[in-house]
Amino acid sequence: MSFLPNSIDLYEDEALESALLRICRANHFEHYSDLSIEVKSWLEEYHPTVAGAFPLSLDAVNIYHAKQSSAQRVQAIQLLEQLVGLSRFSLLDICFKHTTTVDLGQYAEVRYKQIIILRGLLRSTIIPICPECLKESNYVRFAWHINKVECCEKHGIKLLRNCPSCHIPLNYMNSEDPGRCICGQNLLENSHREVGFDSWRDDSLYEAIGSCSLSEKLAVLVFSDKFFPLLAYEDFIVDPRRHIDEYLKGLIEQNLLLATEKPNRLAFAQISNDFLDDISAISCLSAKIKEFIADTVITIATNEARSTIANIGDTLVSAREAAVIIGSELDDIYRLYESGILVVGRRLRNEGKLESHNPVFRVRDVASLALSYSKYQFSQSAW
Repeated sequence: MSFLPNSIDLYEDEALESALLRICRANHFEHYSDLSIEVKSWLEEYHPTVAGAFPLSLDAVNIYHAKQSSAQRVQAIQLLEQLVGLSRFSLLDICFKHTTTVDLGQYAEVRYKQIIILRGLLRSTIIPICPECLKESNYVRFAWHINKVECCEKHGIKLLRNCPSCHIPLNYMNSEDPGRCICGQNLLENSHREVGFDSWRDDSLYEAIGSCSLSEKLAVLVFSDKFFPLLAYEDFIVDPRRHIDEYLKGLIEQNLLLATEKPNRLAFAQISNDFLDDISAISCLSAKIKEFIADTVITIATNEARSTIANIGDTLVSAREAAVIIGSELDDIYRLYESGILVVGRRLRNEGKLESHNPVFRVRDVASLALSYSKYQFSQSAW
């Protein structure tokens, strides 16, 4: 079934909104709103249950914009594929989709194919373009939607952010033509190209943590920006172990001096400013970075032996934090607890229910368990 006479071929790295604009042009619609009204009218007539989930505005059509109605949005886009005569899942494949972290606030993530991106990294108002890429093929690359991407990796030039004529920020969803500004200026005619390269994409920069995918590079960028905002990214990534070690030890030492309770009554999150909990929320963080973090925590936890006087090893961690230290999944922590291998350090509340956020395990016990069960290598610093 094809409602629109002219279909298109989708590009491997194309954004959904770009594909919809090309469908408009192929079928001689003057504006995207003309197409969306036709599609919505068809849905209301034949599929009324999903019609309300299909927005008329181009900047709201992507799946990650939908919240409670995301399932209906998926169905609406699948029906749109049929109307246009595209193969099944072809439009869905180039959407930014929710992941299971949709409820994690600042750490909510979206997925483009197999690439995981923190939702906060997606541009919303300004979407720059590479004129040289558009000259080759007139479509918008998904990477231009990521705010850490400032340069074109292929052509080695900075992305064009502002119109050279009227100087307003560019957004192809407003002009409905990636090669033109809303003022009418042809962006492909601009001969001035500023040379540039996103250093964070350079593979040679990651020798300390090994080869990284785009998802992992973006996650390390987020980690660095949050915990080391005053440190240049290039300086951090050259020796992340040292910077993590110094940061965490200094933070804990400072918070212990300010603490008003004994260590055995403190949660580890209180003296580390929720450091491990934040780490557990960044799902694509490099395994090597997580290993450096666990290494530092184990060193701190095992530095002082158990005694009658409470020390930092007696502070409490939650199941989520324990999973970061051991380098396992949350389900593994529950299994170790149920089998009696990992014991709680205080009485459980809520009728003995172990909640993932509740600090109940002694960090020393978790660290000792990590040295026996963890997939990480701790021999250099934890002994």
